[in-house]
Amino acid sequence: MKKRAALIGLVSMLWLGGCIAMSPYETPKGFMDGSIITTSVKARLAGNVGLEGLSINVSTLEGTVLLSGFVRTEEQKKTAGEIATATEGVTKVVNNIVVQ
Repeated sequence: MKKRAALIGLVSMLWLGGCIAMSPYETPKGFMDGSIITTSVKARLAGNVGLEGLSINVSTLEGTVLLSGFVRTEEQKKTAGEIATATEGVTKVVNNIVVQ
């Protein structure tokens, strides 16, 4: 009985997980890979002295990382791009961060 309830719960989670916005151009595996890359880039940005607490958004599609948001200096923008580029799985970085 417990196994059946766990299976129903897992199936429900996966089914509801399908409600997450996913590009029509990527496979579920591509979506998961992109999520892992996005999480890695965000963690590396948050752990970098000088970038913590800034409003930088990260999204990934097929290995291409899009950075957007706002920073205070050109150096912060450059550093964010370098961090994203050096992250495993990233094939290209589009740095649309705005310096205010």
